[in-house]
Amino acid sequence: MSSIFNPIEYKINTRTNWNTVASQYHNNWANSDVGPFKSTNELVKAAEIKPDDSVLDVACGTGVVSKEISHLLGNSGTLVGIDISRAALDIAKKSIQFKNVDFIEMDAESLGFHANFDKMVCQYGLMFFPDAYKVLKSIRDIMKNDGKIAIAVHGTQAGVPYFSCIMNSILHYIPDIRVKGTPTVHRFGSPDDLIKEISTSGFLDIKIKKFTFTYHTGNFEEYWVDYMNSTANSIWPKIKTKGTEIVNIIKKEAEKNTSPFIKNDKIEFPWDVLIATAYK
Repeated sequence: MSSIFNPIEYKINTRTNWNTVASQYHNNWANSDVGPFKSTNELVKAAEIKPDDSVLDVACGTGVVSKEISHLLGNSGTLVGIDISRAALDIAKKSIQFKNVDFIEMDAESLGFHANFDKMVCQYGLMFFPDAYKVLKSIRDIMKNDGKIAIAVHGTQAGVPYFSCIMNSILHYIPDIRVKGTPTVHRFGSPDDLIKEISTSGFLDIKIKKFTFTYHTGNFEEYWVDYMNSTANSIWPKIKTKGTEIVNIIKKEAEKNTSPFIKNDKIEFPWDVLIATAYK
């Protein structure tokens, strides 16, 4: 791994990782309406979809948001979902029966549209785009006047301990696990940071609503396995190269970090989610 952040390399690795975990992500998380994915209904509600809307779902993944939107669109409505993961898009295509829908393998930083969309939704994608400003500016350019966007992002480290309980331990013992400048899951976890990014790209009337969901991980061993097989899938090989002793130390410290969230011998994490809306 280069010591300097390379957005092209990052995107290639992201695509590879999502192609690997798409099925597990869909079955265990997105399609199961658990934890943070209880935000799906809230995000779609915030977008105020009308039957004749033209809707763009950015970083649509396996299509859980698109599926909810498809139920609200009529015969004159249209829906386009884009994502860089072909495996995720294949799942999305199979899960939606709506006839006026297209799923396209596309980099959100290189939108290839001339269409004018009424609505744009994006669930848990904005923080991972190397150039989030470029994505938002490009979206604004292809939206109709008064077009509305609705974006969901994860909260801060303190607000989403599912991520931080293990990752903080990893970073403590392997500080170079991520190249400086790599986008992180908490990048827009602060409302001020999210508002600034959306405002800078030219959107108006920005509103932020915070939700706190609950995610049950089972016992610590189940949490550890789930985390390493999903969230940390791309860095797990590098973690293992540090040797069993370091891995065990990281694991022990992470287990200690989870202690405040144990109820009846099971881990119960709060999960903050911010949903932003704005208009062109």
